[in-house]
Amino acid sequence: MDLMLDIETLGSDPAAVILNIAACAFDPFSDTIYDKHAMYRRIDTESQPDRVIEDLTIQWWAQQGELAQAEAFGEEDRVPLKDALEELKGLMWHAERIWANGIAFDMTIIEHAFKSYGMPIPWQYYKVMDARTVYKMSPDREKLGNSHHAFEDVILQIGLLQRTFKKLGVKNLA
Repeated sequence: MDLMLDIETLGSDPAAVILNIAACAFDPFSDTIYDKHAMYRRIDTESQPDRVIEDLTIQWWAQQGELAQAEAFGEEDRVPLKDALEELKGLMWHAERIWANGIAFDMTIIEHAFKSYGMPIPWQYYKVMDARTVYKMSPDREKLGNSHHAFEDVILQIGLLQRTFKKLGVKNLA
């Protein structure tokens, strides 16, 4: 069982404030998504006093659609970052591989968050996979949509990865 991760933030620095965290388990070689092994948490920004907010990212969010802004900045149902990381840790320990759309953004920020709480990193470095690189191997290079709603994006990323493996005839990763 693999895991796809997506986050929304207020910066690109490893110490960026995290707005949302989403993860979902799946089988990369079929159409199966394990939604019982999924999470989506809106993160309380007040629980992140030592993390960074970047002006350019605030400007970027101001240019996004109304629905994306409402999801990113709505006040209801927010949890402390540490609580969300504890939940995410439980999903990550069981994953054969952890996928993200490029590993230099999501994984770097999540790793920094774990370290900032003195929490052990819940994955081995060799389990981190870059889905974007796989998408680019597809002969028709299907374009990935992006709603900037972390859980919707996780589902889109899983679907595109599964379709790409199917098109390429990939049935396992040794």
